[in-house]
Amino acid sequence: MALKDTKNSFQNIFRTSKWVLSLIYQVRPKLLITTLIFEIFISVLPFVRNRLFSNVIDQSIASIKFNNNTWLLPFSLFIGVSLIVAGVFYLQNYFAQMLNDYIFNDLRITYINKISSLDFQHFENRDTANLISKTNDEYRWRTQQVIRDINNLLSNAISLITVGIIIIPNYWYLGVLLIVCQIPNVRLQYQLVKKDWEFYNSQSESIRQGWDIEWQLTNKNYLAEVNLNRSKNFLFNKASTIWHSFTEGTLNIRRRAVSRQLLNVFLSSIAIAICLFVLINNVRQGLLTIGLFTFYFSSIQQVNDIFTGFVNSFISISQQDLYIANFKKIMELTNPISSGNFIPEKFSPPLIEFKNISFKYPDTDNYIFKNFNLTIKPGEEVAIVGANGAGKTTLIKLLLRYYDPESGEILVNNLNIKDYRLSDWYKYLSFLSQEFNTYYNLSLRENILISRPQITSDKRVISALKKADAYSYTKKYKQGLDTMMSQKYGGEEPSWGQWQKIVIARVFYRRAPIMILDEPTSSIDAVSEAKIFNNIYRKNNHKTLIIVSHRFSTVRNAERIIVLDKGQIMEQGTHQELLKLNGLYAKSFNLQAKGYQEV
Repeated sequence: MALKDTKNSFQNIFRTSKWVLSLIYQVRPKLLITTLIFEIFISVLPFVRNRLFSNVIDQSIASIKFNNNTWLLPFSLFIGVSLIVAGVFYLQNYFAQMLNDYIFNDLRITYINKISSLDFQHFENRDTANLISKTNDEYRWRTQQVIRDINNLLSNAISLITVGIIIIPNYWYLGVLLIVCQIPNVRLQYQLVKKDWEFYNSQSESIRQGWDIEWQLTNKNYLAEVNLNRSKNFLFNKASTIWHSFTEGTLNIRRRAVSRQLLNVFLSSIAIAICLFVLINNVRQGLLTIGLFTFYFSSIQQVNDIFTGFVNSFISISQQDLYIANFKKIMELTNPISSGNFIPEKFSPPLIEFKNISFKYPDTDNYIFKNFNLTIKPGEEVAIVGANGAGKTTLIKLLLRYYDPESGEILVNNLNIKDYRLSDWYKYLSFLSQEFNTYYNLSLRENILISRPQITSDKRVISALKKADAYSYTKKYKQGLDTMMSQKYGGEEPSWGQWQKIVIARVFYRRAPIMILDEPTSSIDAVSEAKIFNNIYRKNNHKTLIIVSHRFSTVRNAERIIVLDKGQIMEQGTHQELLKLNGLYAKSFNLQAKGYQEV
């Protein structure tokens, strides 16, 4: 191992250990300190016990020779210390296991809290998505492993110091021999760790693809289509190829190192044999008693084991460092969207103005909007239509502050949206995405009130279900509002269209001043759609309504329809006004109407 690599390894280990210890210390300071203290005790006490045992042997031999009971005192001391060592070992294991269990739970809470607090744009960033994917399944057990390795490193370091104090005065050259014989093993293990990580990194995207296929082959929503299309073997073979290639690549790294590893084993065995020869020769010359011989030899044998343990812990932390670094990056992610401080006195439909907005997504060159302007009056019903890529969803993302514009400003009641405290701005909004959430692990009631969990009202839940045309089938559920939303939990299994109605009920339940609906009825039949939008338009209670949709039956009753194309407003007006213009809207509407007539 090059000197520079060794130095970097020590720096990496120190950095990783410091960060992990700091992370654990924040949540379990007393337990962490207690565990480390007990680790120190179990590093020293076994040597004290072994020294007392060697004295018991020598005194026993002497008592036979001189026919006395001088062995009783060292024997009593040995038994007493052995009991203490046994107790300390038990307590150390007890506290270490307790710490391990707490770490598992605390890390999960910390990680979930961090991920759920990240801005939306982090999840649309490829690098961050890869980072989360690589970290998701490993951060807990690898952090736990680092704590165990730190404990072992501390224990082995203290043990080595203790053994050094014992051996160096008389047999320093044997200690040097044992350490020198470990150098090739250190070098080899370091190289293996480095190659493992480089190979894993080179295969990370392929591995992620394999995980996704594995999930698809075990998820009922995918399996229905997969089995129907007879495409199981296609996906199965694709996943098998990925995992076989990864496994073979990892094993090849190990296979190439087998001969060198065997050589290292032989070197360590020869070193022990030399030490044994020296000690036996000293006994024969009368330089060592039998008791001291057992003490020195057991200590020398432990040097090899301790040093091997020290090296393995060192290597293990080096290996975990490469993975912990990903966890550390996630925990240190900062949100690009900053919250303002303004808190409005009341939450009523505001005046919304997009002024000279220019925006392109991070790490891209194509602008979605350039000098874009739009005003939405308080309580206005606005529908946004346009072809895919016109900027409809991006406009909503800017209003939701998933992203901030590069230039220009979004004003809410003449105040920049950035000046609002983010949590208070969200109180203005009720949003339904076309990629809506289905909480199959919650009850029907919880699926509705999750949009505003601070208020629990069955009357309000039922009212929301009725407005969403969902009450007619949900009232038949045997457990009523307590019905779980999956047969997996002994409940019901709504169809996708029924799910969409339940999600629309969330929007009604929230009763926010601004209602934003992105393709709200894509899976709902025409009759139900008409009922739902009758409730949306007629029972809107002067709320601001913003609808994004490809279905003209959804948008035709809006007070104003805005036609976007390539990030610009091409047309706007009522349904009838736009038909008279005979432009983009009229052309698209007539094509869709023709399609319905042909059907």
